[in-house]
Amino acid sequence: MTILIILCIVLAIALAAAVVKIVLLRRGFDELTDNIEDQVKGSTQVPVTLTTSDPHAKRAAETINRELTNLQKERNEYLDGNRKVAEAVTGISHDIRTPLTAINSYLDLMADEKDEELKAQYLERIKSRTLSLSDLADELFKYSTSADPARYPVQSDRSSSEPVDICRILEECILSFYAAFKNKGIEPKIELPDNPVPVLCDRKSANRIFENIISNALKYADGALDIMLDDSGCATFSNPAPDLTPVSAAKLFDRYYTVNEGNASTGLGFSIAKELITRNGGTIEPELRDGILSIIVKFRKPD
Repeated sequence: MTILIILCIVLAIALAAAVVKIVLLRRGFDELTDNIEDQVKGSTQVPVTLTTSDPHAKRAAETINRELTNLQKERNEYLDGNRKVAEAVTGISHDIRTPLTAINSYLDLMADEKDEELKAQYLERIKSRTLSLSDLADELFKYSTSADPARYPVQSDRSSSEPVDICRILEECILSFYAAFKNKGIEPKIELPDNPVPVLCDRKSANRIFENIISNALKYADGALDIMLDDSGCATFSNPAPDLTPVSAAKLFDRYYTVNEGNASTGLGFSIAKELITRNGGTIEPELRDGILSIIVKFRKPD
């Protein structure tokens, strides 16, 4: 009889232990389920932890944590890829407007021009700007059809070892905005060297840098614009900016920053110019002095 009682007690203890373990396991797997749901939703990145000490449950948690870490890494790469694609498409779309402005300017010039030789020159420049549009359209197509921008890496322009005459490039760019200056009532003061100024920069990048700076000046310049280039390859664009403060001037090259929030500008022009000049080994900086904003671009000189 005593043995039977002891046996019953042992069985009762074992049963109670089993019930406790089952309860703890259920709680552990409930925690596991909740943690997995939170991880999948992205509401937490805290690793899965269990209150149970069961080795099988812990091993399952470790495996899930490892797979969730890999999943989170892939998600971040995917989101980063989408962000880069969106930024690239936005930047290219912005740049497409600048050659269109130049083309319209040349068309306006041709409308009043009687000299057939000059008309032929304007047509040649229109052709050049049209080719620029074609290149930008190709870039846009590549980015829009690829979820992975690494498939279409941006080549570093700094490797270019062929000097270009930055004076000629700037001169042609200024001329392409002639009609736009006229429409805005701006007669730019231009100081360019009489001799070539060789610098190390991709020609297309140099064009886009100048076009974006001048295009921005057309939006905000108060009836005046000074453009100067020296023999060292330093280009300075200055215009009155009475509403600009040192703080806002320092933000001009931030992506999407605009001085006037109500303006239709995307705020991309300066940020794109900065990216391009940096790739080519140069610098671009704003300087605000006595209400005059100067954008100073320094190109890399040949050795």
